[in-house]
Amino acid sequence: MKLPKLDQYKVVSSVDACKEVGYFLYANPELMSQSVFEFVEEGKTYYLPHFEYIRAAFAVNKVITNTVMQPNGLELLVKNSSLNSQRAYLELVDEIPNNIVKDENFIHYLAWLYFSPQVKASFESIYTLLALKRSKKEYLKLEVQLPDILNTHIRFRGIQKGDKFLILQWLGSDLEGTTFTDIEVKHKAFKNRIVAPGERKYRKSFKEDAVGIILNDDLTERSKQDANQQVQDIKSTQFQLGPPANIHKVYEGTQEVNQGDIYISNQGQGGGIQKQEQIVGLDESTYGGNIQPIDFKTLEVTKDIRGQGLEKFIKMIQMLVTYTHKYQVSMNFVFPLGRKFSLLPNGTRRICCLVYIQYRMNNKEFYVFEVATPDGKTLSTLIVEFTNKTNKELHISKIIKGLVLNSGSWKTKELSKFSFKRLKHVNQDPYEWKIRLESNLQ
Repeated sequence: MKLPKLDQYKVVSSVDACKEVGYFLYANPELMSQSVFEFVEEGKTYYLPHFEYIRAAFAVNKVITNTVMQPNGLELLVKNSSLNSQRAYLELVDEIPNNIVKDENFIHYLAWLYFSPQVKASFESIYTLLALKRSKKEYLKLEVQLPDILNTHIRFRGIQKGDKFLILQWLGSDLEGTTFTDIEVKHKAFKNRIVAPGERKYRKSFKEDAVGIILNDDLTERSKQDANQQVQDIKSTQFQLGPPANIHKVYEGTQEVNQGDIYISNQGQGGGIQKQEQIVGLDESTYGGNIQPIDFKTLEVTKDIRGQGLEKFIKMIQMLVTYTHKYQVSMNFVFPLGRKFSLLPNGTRRICCLVYIQYRMNNKEFYVFEVATPDGKTLSTLIVEFTNKTNKELHISKIIKGLVLNSGSWKTKELSKFSFKRLKHVNQDPYEWKIRLESNLQ
């Protein structure tokens, strides 16, 4: 959908919004009390839950999400900042994990969020509204004020009933873009790497005798905290923030990198030379304690959220949806991860549309796989029928993984376990494409 002004809306209850599309909340008080934005544009009504906007726009990782619940939370992430014409400067606090800061998507996003007055005010309104409810001892629920932004384009998954749409998942948007062309960022993760002599590889031997342990009293030589926590890459919310700014890292300190290739090894099962005494500290060397925390990357900054290469296919599926007496249809998007095929030549992620179709005449279930190929790669539409209805998600995952590992071709060996068809792409309009697809759903 495209909204001329994002801040022109009416707030309704989730019960009223869900009634319009026949979505049941099963008398769950927490769900029934949620607030929903209602937009009316060109005769169509869109319902966007407050919580979904907050999740998509602001819950991009643990660092940003935690600041939502603190007053002026963004200021807790920034030591120093400035914005001079086309150049933005951010000095970030050390508490932000190294692996998060090294992600350029995060730098683009944080600079956009921090220096955009409208978006920053929307972010801070979450805590303000929550604190107001707490002071009045009202039921606590997350609400937000939308920024005053013009001509916002939003891609979403949802439920349609006539001219009414309930947004279940916000996939991407072109919210207000950045005004600067360069970003300077400073953080302890950025260090000048200098070559140092010495062995590059070293392995300690197994302990055979008791080793004396001495507590290190020199604070400068204590064990350092490992802030490189694991980051899991999952399906992202896409942001189009205008032309991407150039990132300039401000290096702080140096890091010695040993370039030697000597591998110290003793005979037998050992590795290195065992010392009779070990100097130790009591500090935790792993960020978070013995169990290292995991963060999830759900953020992607892209040049154009509309250039997915699936527009004609989606239009064809929407035509199929109108035949509700014949088909039950649902559609989802996944991003094949792994190798070179996962990315388009311009660096954006390749997207795969997965469509579930139930043919009501005989209750047969089909899954249609359509992969975006705006780079001109030849790849047919895949139609799969699972006769065994158990572990369907696992089989779908294997099919998509096989596509990536097979360099962008359907892996016939994996598909031979199921009933499948391949539909070649020809020059045709969406209606003709729909007719061809229907002929393969019998």
